[in-house]
Amino acid sequence: FNVSATGTLTPQASVPVGLEPVAVAVRNSNEVWVANHLSDSVSIVDVSGPQPRVTRTLLVGDEPRDIVFAGNGNTRACIATARRGQH
Repeated sequence: FNVSATGTLTPQASVPVGLEPVAVAVRNSNEVWVANHLSDSVSIVDVSGPQPRVTRTLLVGDEPRDIVFAGNGNTRACIATARRGQH
């Protein structure tokens, strides 16, 4: 998205990910991760080029809901899922 001076968001591109995407987390200026609720996966999307593309899909367990990054350079990801005890 681009943000105008008035605060309006304008979409710039789209990329197909898994079923029912519910959360997006920005890892850095080149990469975003998308939690796909029904696909039980996370799509890693490269946004550095003219067209975004999925570079990897991680199967993460039942119904991922959110993604948080931590550590120096956002090197660790925590993905919240529906089942207790999944890591």
